[in-house]
Amino acid sequence: MRASSVYAVILVSAGLAVFACASKPPPPKEPAHTETVADAGEDADAEPPPPKSLYERLGKQDGITKVVDVLVKNLQADPKFKGRMATLKGAKLDKFKKDLADQVCVESGGPDAGADCKYEGRFMKELLGPKNKLKEEEWNAMLLELRNSFEENKIEEAEQADLTAEISKFRDDVVQAAPVKK
Repeated sequence: MRASSVYAVILVSAGLAVFACASKPPPPKEPAHTETVADAGEDADAEPPPPKSLYERLGKQDGITKVVDVLVKNLQADPKFKGRMATLKGAKLDKFKKDLADQVCVESGGPDAGADCKYEGRFMKELLGPKNKLKEEEWNAMLLELRNSFEENKIEEAEQADLTAEISKFRDDVVQAAPVKK
């Protein structure tokens, strides 16, 4: 009986083990993965915000003023502009820079009312007149100095291209026509 007792103990133990395992709650399941969406709860049909104006992308009036300050400093140092810039000193220089910054402000889509930007100066065509128009090399030097002022102020390429395009609209008004060769 000894062997049958051992078998009985083994069977009882095995039965208890099976019973114990069967009555154990199953191991906890992994929580279901919930994906979060950044725009959850927003209207899917909502339009994206309108793109920023060039004025905003340039840093508004403060950013434009910084670009103009560097541009004027560069033009004063450029041999092609020394004669033109020599008479601009003190209050006259300050007014020139303010007018130029205000004109850039308006041309870049800034608010044209209030203190932020309202151009009240003369247009370049009127300012230069037919006798004082820029030569082609002066125009090119001005664009180069403008690019240098963009770089110094860390203005992005897209904004550089957009502002240069806005300024270039006035090229025919301010640059002497090339002489016609016969």
